[in-house]
Amino acid sequence: MSNSKSEKREIWIRGNRRAFTAVLIPVLLLFIAAVACLTPLVGELHLFLRVTAGILAGFSLVVISSLVYWIFRPLLAYKDGNLLIYLNPPHVIKVPIELVEVFFAGQSESFMPSPKTPKPDEVPSESRNIVVRLAERATDYHERKVKPIFGQWEDGYIVIRGTWIEPINKETFRFLNRSLITAHRSLKEASNESPSLNSEETDDV
Repeated sequence: MSNSKSEKREIWIRGNRRAFTAVLIPVLLLFIAAVACLTPLVGELHLFLRVTAGILAGFSLVVISSLVYWIFRPLLAYKDGNLLIYLNPPHVIKVPIELVEVFFAGQSESFMPSPKTPKPDEVPSESRNIVVRLAERATDYHERKVKPIFGQWEDGYIVIRGTWIEPINKETFRFLNRSLITAHRSLKEASNESPSLNSEETDDV
């Protein structure tokens, strides 16, 4: 009988809470204003205005719920021998940690909306990203559908856009690769211990 138990989830990368909060505040104010228009506090309003206020309240509530979800949701985590990837909400994609080779820095388009109409020769804004390289043998995990605003996943490389990540620096990659090495080592030690455990159980019988 196995005496192993489920590990506690380790959060490796969180979303950029400041970015999500910066978007949350104006949407929250819009929701409050729209709800106020539906109360007797503002007096009698035309039916059209009330319907508009109701639509705005409903829309802003959906956006608020989504932003709160991402404020508390990680983007990368580790549990029970799997790298947990949160790039296609509400789904969580699990990749066996032994198939993850390394984390390194990359750069790509930020996918942030431009406040003005871009010019034909204007270079799109870029963001520094976290790139996860998977083993060549992990053919079943070389491609997955993810939200483009959060990243991309193809040819065995997972790109997590820095736009929505907590600040990235050298220490970020040191932490990720140290955590990866520790996870690999723990998995290897567990697999090495398994035969001896089975042998002891056989002897006892």
